[in-house]
Amino acid sequence: MSKILLVDDSALIRGVLETFLASKGYEVILAENGLEGILAAYRHVPDLIVTDVEMPRLQGYQMSRLLKSRREIRKIPIIMHTSLSEDRDKFWADSSGAEAFITKDFDNLEALAAQLKSSLAKAVPVDRDLIAEDAAGMGEAAALEMLGSLFDGELFKSTIMNELNEVERHIGSLSLSAAEVLKILRKVCQVHIGVLILRQENDAQMYILPSTEVVKADVERFQAVCLREFEGLAGPMTGQLTAKVLGVEGRADYERGRIDGRRLSSLHSAELRGKGETVIGTLHVGNLANNYFSELIVGNIRSFADGAAPVLENAVLFRAINEMRRKIDTMFSKFVPQEVIRELLSRRSDTEMKIGEKRSVAILFSDIRSFTVISENNSAEKIVDFLNRYFQLMVRIIRAQGGIIDKFIGDAILAVFGAPVSYEDNAARAVRAAVAMAEALRDFDTSGLVLPEGGFRAGIGIHEGDVIVGNIGSEDKFDYTVIGDNVNLASRLEGLTKHYRATILVSDAVRRAVGEDLRVREVDTVRVMGREQATTLYSIESADQGLVDEAACEVYRKALSMYKMRNWTTAIDYFRQVLAKRSDDYLSLMYIDRCEEFAKNPPPDDWEGTIRLDFK
Repeated sequence: MSKILLVDDSALIRGVLETFLASKGYEVILAENGLEGILAAYRHVPDLIVTDVEMPRLQGYQMSRLLKSRREIRKIPIIMHTSLSEDRDKFWADSSGAEAFITKDFDNLEALAAQLKSSLAKAVPVDRDLIAEDAAGMGEAAALEMLGSLFDGELFKSTIMNELNEVERHIGSLSLSAAEVLKILRKVCQVHIGVLILRQENDAQMYILPSTEVVKADVERFQAVCLREFEGLAGPMTGQLTAKVLGVEGRADYERGRIDGRRLSSLHSAELRGKGETVIGTLHVGNLANNYFSELIVGNIRSFADGAAPVLENAVLFRAINEMRRKIDTMFSKFVPQEVIRELLSRRSDTEMKIGEKRSVAILFSDIRSFTVISENNSAEKIVDFLNRYFQLMVRIIRAQGGIIDKFIGDAILAVFGAPVSYEDNAARAVRAAVAMAEALRDFDTSGLVLPEGGFRAGIGIHEGDVIVGNIGSEDKFDYTVIGDNVNLASRLEGLTKHYRATILVSDAVRRAVGEDLRVREVDTVRVMGREQATTLYSIESADQGLVDEAACEVYRKALSMYKMRNWTTAIDYFRQVLAKRSDDYLSLMYIDRCEEFAKNPPPDDWEGTIRLDFK
């Protein structure tokens, strides 16, 4: 038969509960308040205690705290049974060590019965001889004295914890956080030297705070001892150890030898355990006196280490994050604008980084013309130097407009405007970058290189549309990239710059997005390989390529309109008028040839001015 100690100041409630518990087969012992409950627990050693919260002389949670702080009797489960249901009361019940909190409901006492059964099933056996040994000197006065000492100790720990929480203000500096923790340690015990060793991956940082009674020779000997203790508690050092001595600036006696014969004679080391009980470092305390570290002092140091560990872990993590940010910033700032780096770093987890999304971006493809000829006719050293200078210039221009370099593909560049950071004018940014790239190539130094007959030129294609954006690849390697049909179309546009002898080709989507701010000429309407939807192409006009004269542009537009209306003869006349103003206009020459061919072999009846191009 299980023995239940019932503690409640109401005689009515004690009577009701005693009858109920007896009906369930339990032996019931009664107490009227928390102080009587403590004495009854030692006298009768129950299997479980059911107690009210608010009672005279001693509250239920005060009784629970005392019992849970004593050896062996702490194993007896305690259930708080109260009419109070506020969160505050539940907090006090939980913090006192009680196993459960049950609201009184005399219409349904089965909930209490179920909790009793569950708690008793989980209870562990107690050593009744040890409890009887402690009970020999137990009385009201002894219980109250123990309670006073308990609350004094808890008040001390609470004060220290409040000071440790203040260290969070210095989370941005691991060195300052460590110094503040070691200063607070001096309030826990007499510290002639305090040492923190904190692990960060394979490396470790050692912070040493000596008192004015400790000199450099003491510190150096103590360092070696602490490192051995650290490796014993936290595992062997595999990386680099960095040591920093704090608070010795201005001490003229620090480097002098000892003349009093004293030495650090007492040492205590404690683990610093972070989340998941991982050892993140160690705390070492030294004293000049022999056998200084009593059981009480060791207990205080252990409590201090438990409170300091999460504070220091946060500081270590903050430092690691900042170092990671600096490394990423240094590495990716060569390719990616600062605001893009900040956006990527704001992602909270690997999972979030790997989540793909659909978004509208502008894609820019750039490729060097006849690069095979250049590479075949120049040394490897010259090609590498040439490409490095070329990429550096192009990347700088793309980044200046907010684009990112998705990848280099041989001599080609794939740039994205709108991911991971999007702008209202992604297409306009891509166009401005393309124009600046084309202009920069005019003055690019190619001296010493053997170039193809047409000289050094590049083609650029731009399209805007929805793509899939995300980190794509395997677990070992993935790239933040864009994929989809619209990416392929941008690549096709770049390839068509050779066909139409244009420097920059943009799609109708880019033309619409940029509006009248873009000086363009309609080139053609095509269906490219792998895509059934027709796309109208536009070239960006420049002084050395295209039609700058507005009158010539207007004639060209009329010619193109006649071409689309199948009025081949009139279209040819207009195109020849354009050639009269600019004899090397390739598009006019191309359309004259096409009109003459269509005059002989007309296109199908459903032809709408679209040409299918079955090449890349």
